[in-house]
Amino acid sequence: MVRWIEASYTRLISIAGLRQQASAPVGRLLGPADPQKATLRLLVVADAAGATLQINLLRPAHAAIAAGDMRMVILTEEDERLAVKSGRSAEQLLADAWRQAAPHLVFVSRYGGSLAETLLQKSADKGIPLVYHIDDNLFEVPLEAGIEKAKKYGAPERQQAIRALLKKADTVYLSTKQLGEQLCEHTQLATSVCAGEIASASDPVPGSGSVAPSRPRFGYMASSSHAADLQLALPGIIAALIANPELHFTVFGSLRPPPELGEFGLRVEHVPAVGDYDGFLSQLAAMRWHWGLAPLRPGRFNDAKTDTKWVEYSAAGIPTVVSDHSIYQNCSANGAAVRVGDMQWAEVLPQVLADRGLAERTLAAARERLINHHGLGHMAIQLSRVLKLAGLPIERAEIISKSYAVPEEIKPLS
Repeated sequence: MVRWIEASYTRLISIAGLRQQASAPVGRLLGPADPQKATLRLLVVADAAGATLQINLLRPAHAAIAAGDMRMVILTEEDERLAVKSGRSAEQLLADAWRQAAPHLVFVSRYGGSLAETLLQKSADKGIPLVYHIDDNLFEVPLEAGIEKAKKYGAPERQQAIRALLKKADTVYLSTKQLGEQLCEHTQLATSVCAGEIASASDPVPGSGSVAPSRPRFGYMASSSHAADLQLALPGIIAALIANPELHFTVFGSLRPPPELGEFGLRVEHVPAVGDYDGFLSQLAAMRWHWGLAPLRPGRFNDAKTDTKWVEYSAAGIPTVVSDHSIYQNCSANGAAVRVGDMQWAEVLPQVLADRGLAERTLAAARERLINHHGLGHMAIQLSRVLKLAGLPIERAEIISKSYAVPEEIKPLS
Protein backbone atom coordinates (compact mmCIF):
# COMPACT_ATOMS: atom_id res chain seq x y z
CA MET A 1 0.00 0.00 0.00
CA VAL A 2 1.23 3.47 -0.77
CA ARG A 3 2.47 5.94 1.83
CA TRP A 4 0.19 8.92 2.45
CA ILE A 5 1.71 12.25 3.43
CA GLU A 6 0.75 15.85 4.15
CA ALA A 7 -0.95 16.22 0.75
CA SER A 8 -3.75 14.00 2.08
CA TYR A 9 -4.89 16.72 4.48
CA THR A 10 -4.65 19.39 1.82
CA ARG A 11 -6.75 17.30 -0.56
CA LEU A 12 -9.41 16.61 2.07
CA ILE A 13 -9.75 20.27 2.98
CA SER A 14 -9.75 21.37 -0.66
CA ILE A 15 -12.68 19.08 -1.44
CA ALA A 16 -14.55 20.30 1.62
CA GLY A 17 -13.99 23.96 0.78
CA LEU A 18 -12.48 24.52 4.20
CA ARG A 19 -9.48 26.48 5.42
CA GLN A 20 -6.43 24.89 7.00
CA GLN A 21 -4.40 26.90 9.46
CA ALA A 22 -1.43 28.65 7.87
CA SER A 23 0.63 27.65 10.87
CA ALA A 24 -0.17 24.70 13.07
CA PRO A 25 1.62 25.01 16.41
CA VAL A 26 -0.70 22.40 17.92
CA GLY A 27 -1.28 20.11 14.96
CA ARG A 28 -3.66 20.24 12.00
CA LEU A 29 -7.19 21.60 12.04
CA LEU A 30 -9.95 20.09 9.91
CA GLY A 31 -13.34 21.74 10.05
CA PRO A 32 -14.73 25.08 11.28
CA ALA A 33 -12.27 27.55 12.80
CA ASP A 34 -14.77 28.22 15.60
CA PRO A 35 -15.17 25.11 17.79
CA GLN A 36 -18.70 26.12 18.79
CA LYS A 37 -19.91 25.79 15.19
CA ALA A 38 -19.21 22.04 15.11
CA THR A 39 -21.65 19.57 16.65
CA LEU A 40 -18.90 16.96 16.99
CA ARG A 41 -15.34 17.83 18.00
CA LEU A 42 -12.48 15.32 18.12
CA LEU A 43 -8.92 15.45 19.31
CA VAL A 44 -7.07 12.93 17.15
CA VAL A 45 -3.67 11.56 18.20
CA ALA A 46 -2.00 9.23 15.70
CA ASP A 47 1.35 7.62 15.04
CA ALA A 48 1.42 9.25 11.61
CA ALA A 49 -0.69 10.85 8.90
CA GLY A 50 -0.85 7.46 7.24
CA ALA A 51 -3.04 4.74 5.82
CA THR A 52 -4.83 3.81 9.01
CA LEU A 53 -5.92 7.35 9.80
CA GLN A 54 -7.08 7.95 6.22
CA ILE A 55 -9.09 4.75 5.89
CA ASN A 56 -10.66 4.55 9.31
CA LEU A 57 -11.32 8.17 10.25
CA LEU A 58 -10.63 10.94 7.73
CA ARG A 59 -12.39 9.44 4.72
CA PRO A 60 -15.58 8.25 6.48
CA ALA A 61 -15.72 11.59 8.35
CA HIS A 62 -15.13 13.69 5.23
CA ALA A 63 -18.80 14.42 4.52
CA ALA A 64 -19.43 15.60 8.09
CA ILE A 65 -16.34 17.82 7.96
CA ALA A 66 -17.37 19.23 4.58
CA ALA A 67 -20.79 20.09 5.96
CA GLY A 68 -19.19 21.97 8.86
CA ASP A 69 -20.74 19.61 11.41
CA MET A 70 -17.48 18.03 12.56
CA ARG A 71 -14.13 19.40 13.65
CA MET A 72 -10.80 17.68 14.34
CA VAL A 73 -7.47 18.76 15.72
CA ILE A 74 -4.89 16.17 14.68
CA LEU A 75 -1.55 15.49 16.38
CA THR A 76 1.01 12.97 15.16
CA GLU A 77 4.18 11.58 16.67
CA GLU A 78 6.07 13.80 14.23
CA ASP A 79 4.36 16.88 15.73
CA GLU A 80 5.47 15.64 19.14
CA ARG A 81 9.04 15.12 17.97
CA LEU A 82 9.27 18.59 16.41
CA ALA A 83 7.81 20.23 19.50
CA VAL A 84 10.40 18.61 21.75
CA LYS A 85 13.18 19.49 19.30
CA SER A 86 12.12 23.14 19.43
CA GLY A 87 12.29 23.20 23.22
CA ARG A 88 8.62 22.66 23.89
CA SER A 89 7.47 19.76 26.06
CA ALA A 90 5.17 17.09 24.67
CA GLU A 91 2.83 17.74 27.61
CA GLN A 92 2.55 21.43 26.67
CA LEU A 93 1.83 20.48 23.07
CA LEU A 94 -1.02 18.26 24.24
CA ALA A 95 -2.38 20.91 26.59
CA ASP A 96 -2.48 23.46 23.78
CA ALA A 97 -4.05 20.97 21.36
CA TRP A 98 -6.69 20.08 23.93
CA ARG A 99 -7.64 23.74 24.37
CA GLN A 100 -7.91 24.23 20.63
CA ALA A 101 -9.88 21.00 20.10
CA ALA A 102 -12.29 21.36 23.05
CA PRO A 103 -13.03 17.69 22.34
CA HIS A 104 -16.16 15.67 22.85
CA LEU A 105 -14.03 12.55 22.25
CA VAL A 106 -10.36 11.61 21.87
CA PHE A 107 -9.57 9.25 18.98
CA VAL A 108 -6.13 7.63 19.25
CA SER A 109 -4.80 5.68 16.25
CA ARG A 110 -1.82 3.29 16.42
CA TYR A 111 -0.14 5.71 18.78
CA GLY A 112 2.69 4.53 21.03
CA GLY A 113 4.41 7.79 22.01
CA SER A 114 5.30 9.39 25.29
CA LEU A 115 1.87 10.99 25.86
CA ALA A 116 -0.09 7.74 26.28
CA GLU A 117 -0.52 7.91 30.07
CA THR A 118 -1.10 11.68 29.98
CA LEU A 119 -3.83 11.25 27.38
CA LEU A 120 -5.54 8.57 29.42
CA GLN A 121 -5.37 10.57 32.65
CA LYS A 122 -6.51 13.85 31.09
CA SER A 123 -9.44 12.17 29.35
CA ALA A 124 -10.49 10.44 32.56
CA ASP A 125 -10.18 13.63 34.64
CA LYS A 126 -12.35 15.60 32.22
CA GLY A 127 -14.86 12.83 31.58
CA ILE A 128 -14.05 12.69 27.85
CA PRO A 129 -14.28 9.23 26.23
CA LEU A 130 -11.15 7.87 24.53
CA VAL A 131 -11.11 5.37 21.66
CA TYR A 132 -7.92 3.49 20.79
CA HIS A 133 -7.87 2.16 17.24
CA ILE A 134 -5.32 -0.42 16.10
CA ASP A 135 -5.08 -2.40 12.85
CA ASP A 136 -1.90 -4.48 13.26
CA ASN A 137 -0.33 -6.60 15.96
CA LEU A 138 2.26 -3.99 16.85
CA PHE A 139 3.76 -6.28 19.48
CA GLU A 140 4.98 -8.70 16.81
CA VAL A 141 6.10 -6.70 13.77
CA PRO A 142 8.36 -9.12 11.84
CA LEU A 143 11.78 -8.30 10.44
CA GLU A 144 10.52 -8.93 6.90
CA ALA A 145 8.39 -5.78 7.28
CA GLY A 146 11.64 -3.84 7.52
CA ILE A 147 14.37 -3.69 10.14
CA GLU A 148 13.67 -0.08 11.12
CA LYS A 149 9.95 -0.72 11.41
CA ALA A 150 10.48 -3.81 13.55
CA LYS A 151 12.94 -1.92 15.76
CA LYS A 152 10.55 1.02 16.18
CA TYR A 153 7.61 -1.08 17.30
CA GLY A 154 9.74 -3.42 19.36
CA ALA A 155 11.02 -0.62 21.62
CA PRO A 156 9.98 -1.40 25.26
CA GLU A 157 8.66 2.13 25.91
CA ARG A 158 6.44 1.99 22.82
CA GLN A 159 5.08 -1.41 23.70
CA GLN A 160 4.31 -0.20 27.23
CA ALA A 161 2.44 2.82 25.85
CA ILE A 162 0.38 0.59 23.55
CA ARG A 163 -0.39 -1.75 26.45
CA ALA A 164 -1.62 1.16 28.56
CA LEU A 165 -3.92 2.42 25.80
CA LEU A 166 -5.31 -1.04 25.05
CA LYS A 167 -6.03 -1.63 28.73
CA LYS A 168 -7.38 1.77 29.81
CA ALA A 169 -9.19 3.18 26.77
CA ASP A 170 -12.96 3.54 27.04
CA THR A 171 -13.25 1.48 23.86
CA VAL A 172 -10.64 -0.44 21.87
CA TYR A 173 -11.50 -0.40 18.15
CA LEU A 174 -9.93 -3.37 16.35
CA SER A 175 -9.68 -4.00 12.62
CA THR A 176 -10.41 -7.73 13.03
CA LYS A 177 -11.38 -10.30 15.66
CA GLN A 178 -8.18 -12.21 14.91
CA LEU A 179 -6.15 -9.16 15.89
CA GLY A 180 -7.99 -8.98 19.19
CA GLU A 181 -7.17 -12.59 19.95
CA GLN A 182 -3.48 -11.95 19.32
CA LEU A 183 -3.37 -8.75 21.37
CA CYS A 184 -4.96 -10.51 24.34
CA GLU A 185 -1.81 -12.62 24.57
CA HIS A 186 0.20 -9.47 25.31
CA THR A 187 -2.08 -7.47 27.56
CA GLN A 188 -5.54 -7.19 29.05
CA LEU A 189 -7.90 -5.27 26.78
CA ALA A 190 -10.39 -2.64 27.88
CA THR A 191 -13.84 -3.77 29.00
CA SER A 192 -15.37 -2.33 25.84
CA VAL A 193 -13.92 -3.80 22.63
CA CYS A 194 -15.28 -3.49 19.09
CA ALA A 195 -13.94 -5.48 16.13
CA GLY A 196 -15.04 -3.85 12.89
CA GLU A 197 -17.20 -5.82 10.48
CA ILE A 198 -15.23 -4.15 7.71
CA ALA A 199 -11.62 -3.01 7.95
CA SER A 200 -11.47 -0.85 4.83
CA ALA A 201 -13.88 1.07 2.63
CA SER A 202 -14.09 3.02 -0.59
CA ASP A 203 -16.69 4.09 -3.10
CA PRO A 204 -15.95 3.23 -6.76
CA VAL A 205 -13.52 5.58 -8.46
CA PRO A 206 -15.45 7.57 -11.10
CA GLY A 207 -14.99 6.15 -14.58
CA SER A 208 -13.67 2.75 -13.46
CA GLY A 209 -16.29 0.16 -14.27
CA SER A 210 -15.05 -2.39 -16.78
CA VAL A 211 -11.91 -4.33 -17.64
CA ALA A 212 -9.66 -2.28 -19.93
CA PRO A 213 -9.63 -3.15 -23.67
CA SER A 214 -5.95 -2.15 -24.01
CA ARG A 215 -3.00 -4.53 -24.33
CA PRO A 216 -2.91 -7.00 -21.44
CA ARG A 217 -1.34 -5.67 -18.26
CA PHE A 218 -1.46 -6.83 -14.64
CA GLY A 219 0.17 -5.43 -11.55
CA TYR A 220 0.88 -5.28 -7.85
CA MET A 221 0.63 -2.18 -5.66
CA ALA A 222 2.50 -2.16 -2.37
CA SER A 223 5.04 -0.50 -0.14
CA SER A 224 8.57 -1.82 0.26
CA SER A 225 7.55 -3.79 3.36
CA HIS A 226 5.66 -6.24 1.11
CA ALA A 227 8.65 -7.64 -0.81
CA ALA A 228 8.20 -11.06 0.78
CA ASP A 229 4.55 -11.18 -0.30
CA LEU A 230 5.51 -10.41 -3.89
CA GLN A 231 8.03 -13.26 -3.82
CA LEU A 232 5.15 -15.64 -3.12
CA ALA A 233 3.52 -14.75 -6.46
CA LEU A 234 6.79 -14.39 -8.39
CA PRO A 235 6.75 -17.89 -9.98
CA GLY A 236 3.31 -17.11 -11.38
CA ILE A 237 4.35 -13.68 -12.65
CA ILE A 238 7.34 -15.16 -14.47
CA ALA A 239 5.27 -18.03 -15.91
CA ALA A 240 2.61 -15.60 -17.16
CA LEU A 241 5.13 -13.28 -18.82
CA ILE A 242 6.76 -16.24 -20.57
CA ALA A 243 3.40 -17.66 -21.69
CA ASN A 244 2.22 -14.39 -23.26
CA PRO A 245 4.86 -12.17 -24.93
CA GLU A 246 2.28 -9.34 -25.16
CA LEU A 247 1.71 -9.25 -21.40
CA HIS A 248 3.08 -6.40 -19.27
CA PHE A 249 3.54 -6.23 -15.48
CA THR A 250 3.64 -3.12 -13.27
CA VAL A 251 4.71 -2.60 -9.65
CA PHE A 252 3.05 0.51 -8.17
CA GLY A 253 4.37 2.00 -4.91
CA SER A 254 7.62 2.24 -3.00
CA LEU A 255 8.29 -1.46 -3.65
CA ARG A 256 10.63 -2.01 -6.60
CA PRO A 257 10.31 -4.89 -9.09
CA PRO A 258 12.50 -7.82 -8.01
CA PRO A 259 15.71 -8.47 -10.00
CA GLU A 260 14.33 -11.79 -11.24
CA LEU A 261 12.07 -9.81 -13.59
CA GLY A 262 14.97 -7.96 -15.23
CA GLU A 263 15.04 -10.40 -18.16
CA PHE A 264 11.68 -9.07 -19.37
CA GLY A 265 13.02 -5.58 -19.98
CA LEU A 266 10.44 -2.88 -20.75
CA ARG A 267 7.58 -5.31 -20.21
CA VAL A 268 8.09 -4.79 -16.46
CA GLU A 269 7.45 -1.27 -15.21
CA HIS A 270 7.68 0.58 -11.91
CA VAL A 271 5.32 3.45 -11.03
CA PRO A 272 6.37 5.44 -7.93
CA ALA A 273 4.05 5.91 -4.95
CA VAL A 274 1.50 8.73 -5.06
CA GLY A 275 1.21 10.91 -1.97
CA ASP A 276 -2.46 11.57 -1.26
CA TYR A 277 -5.09 8.86 -1.10
CA ASP A 278 -7.45 10.25 -3.73
CA GLY A 279 -4.50 10.64 -6.09
CA PHE A 280 -3.42 7.08 -5.35
CA LEU A 281 -6.82 5.61 -6.22
CA SER A 282 -7.08 7.78 -9.33
CA GLN A 283 -3.64 6.64 -10.51
CA LEU A 284 -4.48 3.01 -9.78
CA ALA A 285 -7.67 3.28 -11.82
CA ALA A 286 -5.95 5.18 -14.65
CA MET A 287 -3.44 2.35 -15.21
CA ARG A 288 -6.33 0.11 -16.33
CA TRP A 289 -4.83 -3.18 -15.24
CA HIS A 290 -6.63 -6.31 -16.32
CA TRP A 291 -5.85 -7.92 -12.95
CA GLY A 292 -4.37 -6.84 -9.63
CA LEU A 293 -2.41 -9.22 -7.41
CA ALA A 294 -2.80 -9.57 -3.64
CA PRO A 295 -0.40 -12.32 -2.51
CA LEU A 296 0.02 -12.73 1.25
CA ARG A 297 2.59 -14.94 2.92
CA PRO A 298 1.33 -17.21 5.70
CA GLY A 299 2.34 -16.22 9.20
CA ARG A 300 1.02 -14.96 12.48
CA PHE A 301 1.43 -11.25 11.73
CA ASN A 302 -0.39 -11.55 8.41
CA ASP A 303 -3.18 -13.60 10.02
CA ALA A 304 -4.35 -10.37 11.65
CA LYS A 305 -4.14 -8.28 8.47
CA THR A 306 -7.09 -6.88 6.49
CA ASP A 307 -8.52 -7.07 2.97
CA THR A 308 -7.63 -3.46 2.09
CA LYS A 309 -5.88 -4.39 -1.18
CA TRP A 310 -9.03 -6.06 -2.47
CA VAL A 311 -11.08 -2.95 -1.56
CA GLU A 312 -8.68 -0.64 -3.39
CA TYR A 313 -8.42 -2.79 -6.52
CA SER A 314 -12.20 -3.17 -6.65
CA ALA A 315 -12.73 0.58 -6.20
CA ALA A 316 -10.29 1.21 -9.07
CA GLY A 317 -12.10 -1.19 -11.41
CA ILE A 318 -9.50 -3.96 -11.26
CA PRO A 319 -10.42 -7.63 -10.62
CA THR A 320 -8.22 -9.23 -7.98
CA VAL A 321 -6.23 -12.44 -7.64
CA VAL A 322 -5.72 -13.06 -3.92
CA SER A 323 -3.89 -15.58 -1.79
CA ASP A 324 -6.09 -18.37 -0.46
CA HIS A 325 -5.79 -16.81 2.99
CA SER A 326 -8.39 -16.37 5.71
CA ILE A 327 -8.36 -12.55 5.45
CA TYR A 328 -9.63 -12.78 1.86
CA GLN A 329 -12.30 -15.39 2.53
CA ASN A 330 -15.26 -13.03 2.88
CA CYS A 331 -14.37 -10.54 0.16
CA SER A 332 -13.83 -13.31 -2.40
CA ALA A 333 -17.25 -14.87 -1.79
CA ASN A 334 -19.54 -15.30 -4.83
CA GLY A 335 -16.65 -14.92 -7.24
CA ALA A 336 -15.60 -11.41 -6.14
CA ALA A 337 -11.93 -12.47 -6.30
CA VAL A 338 -9.91 -15.45 -7.56
CA ARG A 339 -8.12 -17.32 -4.77
CA VAL A 340 -4.76 -19.01 -5.40
CA GLY A 341 -2.93 -21.43 -3.09
CA ASP A 342 0.63 -20.63 -2.03
CA MET A 343 2.14 -23.31 -4.29
CA GLN A 344 -0.23 -22.76 -7.22
CA TRP A 345 0.74 -19.32 -8.55
CA ALA A 346 2.90 -20.66 -11.40
CA GLU A 347 0.13 -22.98 -12.57
CA VAL A 348 -2.96 -20.84 -11.98
CA LEU A 349 -1.92 -17.24 -12.70
CA PRO A 350 -1.20 -17.68 -16.47
CA GLN A 351 -4.61 -19.32 -16.87
CA VAL A 352 -6.41 -16.54 -14.98
CA LEU A 353 -4.69 -13.79 -16.95
CA ALA A 354 -5.72 -15.40 -20.24
CA ASP A 355 -9.41 -15.60 -19.33
CA ARG A 356 -11.07 -12.29 -20.28
CA GLY A 357 -14.54 -13.52 -19.37
CA LEU A 358 -13.36 -14.46 -15.87
CA ALA A 359 -11.99 -10.94 -15.42
CA GLU A 360 -15.32 -9.37 -16.36
CA ARG A 361 -17.31 -11.69 -14.08
CA THR A 362 -14.92 -11.21 -11.16
CA LEU A 363 -14.98 -7.43 -11.44
CA ALA A 364 -18.78 -7.33 -11.65
CA ALA A 365 -19.09 -9.42 -8.48
CA ALA A 366 -16.42 -7.34 -6.75
CA ARG A 367 -18.08 -4.02 -7.53
CA GLU A 368 -21.42 -5.31 -6.28
CA ARG A 369 -19.83 -6.44 -3.02
CA LEU A 370 -17.86 -3.21 -2.68
CA ILE A 371 -20.99 -1.06 -3.00
CA ASN A 372 -23.17 -3.25 -0.79
CA HIS A 373 -20.67 -3.88 2.02
CA HIS A 374 -17.56 -1.70 1.76
CA GLY A 375 -18.75 1.76 0.72
CA LEU A 376 -17.72 4.83 2.69
CA GLY A 377 -21.26 5.08 4.02
CA HIS A 378 -20.85 1.70 5.69
CA MET A 379 -17.57 2.70 7.29
CA ALA A 380 -19.24 5.90 8.53
CA ILE A 381 -22.02 3.83 10.15
CA GLN A 382 -19.42 1.59 11.79
CA LEU A 383 -17.43 4.57 13.07
CA SER A 384 -20.54 6.15 14.58
CA ARG A 385 -21.30 2.86 16.30
CA VAL A 386 -17.82 2.78 17.85
CA LEU A 387 -18.12 6.35 19.15
CA LYS A 388 -21.48 5.54 20.75
CA LEU A 389 -19.98 2.44 22.35
CA ALA A 390 -17.26 4.62 23.89
CA GLY A 391 -19.90 6.79 25.57
CA LEU A 392 -20.47 9.62 23.12
CA PRO A 393 -24.12 10.77 23.06
CA ILE A 394 -26.08 9.37 20.12
CA GLU A 395 -26.83 12.77 18.59
CA ARG A 396 -23.12 13.56 18.35
CA ALA A 397 -21.93 10.10 17.28
CA GLU A 398 -24.46 9.92 14.45
CA ILE A 399 -23.21 13.16 12.89
CA ILE A 400 -20.80 10.97 10.90
CA SER A 401 -23.23 8.28 9.72
CA LYS A 402 -26.06 10.71 8.94
CA SER A 403 -23.78 12.71 6.66
CA TYR A 404 -23.96 9.85 4.14
CA ALA A 405 -27.12 9.22 2.16
CA VAL A 406 -26.86 5.46 1.84
CA PRO A 407 -29.20 4.16 -0.92
CA GLU A 408 -32.17 2.15 0.33
CA GLU A 409 -30.99 -1.01 -1.43
CA ILE A 410 -27.72 -0.85 0.54
CA LYS A 411 -28.49 -2.09 4.01
CA PRO A 412 -26.27 -1.04 6.94
CA LEU A 413 -24.11 -3.81 8.33
CA SER A 414 -25.89 -5.58 11.15
